[in-house]
Amino acid sequence: MSGCAASSSATEPTTSPNGAAHFPVTIENCGTPVTITAAPRRIVLVNNDELPKLQALRAVDRIVGITAPLAPDLYAKQTYRDLAHLHVLSTKQTSTGGSVVSQESLLGAKPDLVIAPANAVDRDALQAAGIPLYTPSAYCTDPGPELSRTATFGRVWSELRTLGTVLGQRALAEDAVQAGRATLSKQSAATDRGTAAALYVSSGGGVLSPYGGPSMVTPVFRAVGLHNVYADSKQRVFDANVEDIISRDPSTIVLLYSSGTAQDTIDSFRTAPGVSGLSAVRHHRVVALRFPFTDPPSTLSVAGPAELARQLDALG
Repeated sequence: MSGCAASSSATEPTTSPNGAAHFPVTIENCGTPVTITAAPRRIVLVNNDELPKLQALRAVDRIVGITAPLAPDLYAKQTYRDLAHLHVLSTKQTSTGGSVVSQESLLGAKPDLVIAPANAVDRDALQAAGIPLYTPSAYCTDPGPELSRTATFGRVWSELRTLGTVLGQRALAEDAVQAGRATLSKQSAATDRGTAAALYVSSGGGVLSPYGGPSMVTPVFRAVGLHNVYADSKQRVFDANVEDIISRDPSTIVLLYSSGTAQDTIDSFRTAPGVSGLSAVRHHRVVALRFPFTDPPSTLSVAGPAELARQLDALG
């Protein structure tokens, strides 16, 4: 696991005899030290990527602002109930489905912690307002060399522990790590299923974005017996032309999607120029996997292998 730590590290909070965490704590997040002076009680969540980890850390009830509706059938029923009363903050959507939220919307929610991609908010402005920002490592503007290495599930454990430190929930974080490891250990020994490429399809099928070695696609594939044909890339995600994808000849295409349906995603992909040249398309080996089952590292990444294996089994 030494080569897969996330670009967040933390000084551990001390604990009292009754187990309560003491603050302040300081973490290194995306190359910036972030100090948390007290256990956060009012969290604004930009995008929902960290929601699975907040759920595991029993901190969903601390969320006071969200920027996107919750996708159905991904989270615990209680999570939907806890967040049903929240109004979605005003944002602008990016081309890949992310959110950029205004400073006024953030401040209006009166948070004591913002969890957001680095390019979705103004870290300096938040710091000036006394509000710490935590960015998931996958969304650091400059991820650093450690996040250019091939990903493993160790990134999930690392980020659970860091976020547990931020929230004063170290014990729950460790419980979640052990539960995740147990889930993966129950995965049946993977037989060799050949090669695959994970692609995000945007712009109506006109842009194909493969996920490389540093993405969580790689360990999810490995757990089900697939080899990521872009595992040699040091980029998490990037655009590629269809000729390059054809040259790598993945036997299976896994389409990642964050909205719409699996069939919509597959249909959009089939309209992309040149994809008929892919052997996976000719042999009808194209599946669509909901994006949160892979990236960024979360407890849903741990559930990803079982979900992907189910779809691969259905292909025969």
